[in-house]
This record gives sequence, C-alpha cells and structure tokens, in this order.
Amino acid sequence: MSSSRLSLPARICNEKIVGFFLIGIVSSLIDIGLLVLLCSYMGIWYLPAAAMSYCCGIVFSYLLNKFLNFRDPDRHYLVQFTTFAAISVSCLLVNLCIIWLCVEVFSLDYLTGKIIATLCAFFWNYHGQRQYTFPHAN
Repeated sequence: MSSSRLSLPARICNEKIVGFFLIGIVSSLIDIGLLVLLCSYMGIWYLPAAAMSYCCGIVFSYLLNKFLNFRDPDRHYLVQFTTFAAISVSCLLVNLCIIWLCVEVFSLDYLTGKIIATLCAFFWNYHGQRQYTFPHAN
C-alpha cells in the first residue's frame, strides 16, 4: 500500500514523528534537568544555562534518532551531526528568544518559558531533521 493511501495514524508512524517526539521528551528532560541544575544549584544565569543544557540534549537526541528512530546507515557521522546540530541550533535560537520573552516580558518562570519554547520548536526541528539530516533513512 502506498504511503498516500495509509490512514493518518499509519502515516504518522511511517513518518517517524512518534519516535522523534518520544526521543524529544527524553532529550528535553535531560535538557531541563541540566537547566535546573545549572541555574538553581550552580547559580548560572538562565540564558547561558539554557544554551549549555540544550547542547547536551542535542548530542543525546542525535544519537538516539540516528540509531533508533531513523535507523540511518549513513557513516558520515561528522557531516551528519553538523547538519543535525545546525538545525538544532536554529531551534536553540528560537528557544532562547521565547524563554527571554516569557521571563522578561511576560514575567513567567524560566522553566515555564522553557516548556513553551520546546513545544514551539518541535515541528520545525522534526521537519528539518527528517528532510536534511536523515533524508535517506528508513
């Protein structure tokens, strides 16, 4: 059956968005956990702490998406990770802007801003990774 004839739930699973979402949840938990550690326990200002914690999440997300979700056979790891990181950094910039707006303009807690930012960047991140980082994956 062609993918155009699949039902919506089958197409969603076929597109690997569910696995990407689940890996994103785990990566986000790592990211947010490190953010809390850096801000609350190490006294680092929320914006650089958010950038550092996000970068740790990028590495974890790349490895799980490459080997578990997309099962991508490409062995050009450095080039592929660079593409993954570039897309992720564009999402980081969106994240930092949204966190800043939430904290400085709307007087929300940095964690609330982080959660809002993560949800906003999800679909751009998935589309970019699927199209550019893992275009030949299963």
